[in-house]
Amino acid sequence: MRFKKNLFLKRNTVKKLTFFFIPGLFIFVVTTFTACSLLGKEDKCDATVKPEIEVGIKATIHILDKNKNPIPNQLVELSFYKTPCNEPVKGKFTFKEPTNSLGIIESSVAYYKLRNLEDKVWVDAYAVKLSNPIAETDSQLLNYKYSDFSAGLTKEVHVYIYRNF
Repeated sequence: MRFKKNLFLKRNTVKKLTFFFIPGLFIFVVTTFTACSLLGKEDKCDATVKPEIEVGIKATIHILDKNKNPIPNQLVELSFYKTPCNEPVKGKFTFKEPTNSLGIIESSVAYYKLRNLEDKVWVDAYAVKLSNPIAETDSQLLNYKYSDFSAGLTKEVHVYIYRNF
C-alpha cells in the first residue's frame, strides 16, 4: 500500500509540474523572441545622442536687385523650425514684414534645445512676389546641425535673395 501511495504522489507531482512548466515555458519563449526582435530594431538616433544644449538663432535677410542695390518695402516671410532626429517638425516661428530702406529685415531670436548630432534648425526665407522668372530663386532654405551651434550662444545668419532682372 505504501508503494501505491508513493506512486500516486509521484504521478500527481508530475502532473502539477507539467501544468506549471508548459505555460511557463511558453511565456519564456514568447518573451525571449519579443525582446530579440525589439533589440534588432536599433534606432539610428541612439548612436548620435549628445548632451542637450540650448541655442538661439537670428537671421538678417537682405533683398537686393541684380546690381546689389537694396529693394525697400519688399515683403518677406521668414520661418525658423527644428527637425529633431527621426521626428516631425517642432518649434516653428514665423515672421512676416517688409524690408527697410536698406532692403533688410532682422528677426528676433528663436531658441531651441538640441540633443542629437542629427537635429537640424531650418531658416526658410521667402521674398513674396519678388517676380523672378523661377520661383525658387525668390527664397532660400538653409539648415544648421547640432555641431554648427555653441551652447548658450546665438547664431547669426545672413540670407541674401536677389531679384534677377
